[in-house]
Amino acid sequence: MTDAKTLSLLLQSCVCIAFLVVVLVKPWSTARLDAFRQRIFALRDELFDYAADGNVSFDEPAYRLLRQSMNGMIRYAHQITFFRVIMTMVEVELMIHTPKSNWSEEWRRAVENIPDPDVRSRLQLFHSRSMQLFANRLVMGSVFLLALVIVAFPFFALRSGWLNLKTIVKKAAMFTVSHTVNTSLIENEAAAEAIS
Repeated sequence: MTDAKTLSLLLQSCVCIAFLVVVLVKPWSTARLDAFRQRIFALRDELFDYAADGNVSFDEPAYRLLRQSMNGMIRYAHQITFFRVIMTMVEVELMIHTPKSNWSEEWRRAVENIPDPDVRSRLQLFHSRSMQLFANRLVMGSVFLLALVIVAFPFFALRSGWLNLKTIVKKAAMFTVSHTVNTSLIENEAAAEAIS
């Protein structure tokens, strides 16, 4: 049998550990949010510099849509959680909530209409990088998605021959997110958030 002193120490330890977890989780969550926003800001600045250098017009629809998406992600960043993404998907599926815009379709058309293939591929790269940041934010905030990435990791590691660990992790994260959530819906919501 355990005596009262041992039980008291065990209870105190559990309370201290719970308090420590609460104290550490909130700042970590805030730091992740700030880091995500800062990375999107930096990417948006890089996109602006690309346009300012004369590579693409500021009036180009694809450029404007991409900036709109990034602005929406900055504004919508606090809502990029696995639970909220799933709830938004459920609302749309049950027709409780209809998407405010069809950003994904507009983006696809705008990119196809860019005559210069170099500009087209560069803007697609900017979009891909913003989606990678989105995927990382979503995965690092969800134990479930993180577990799926860990499961997908060996597949991508074997497929790429362990050439680059960072690339393997990015591919596993994007694969997991793209097969778990409707990224187009989230882009549409983020872009609509930038307008409102």
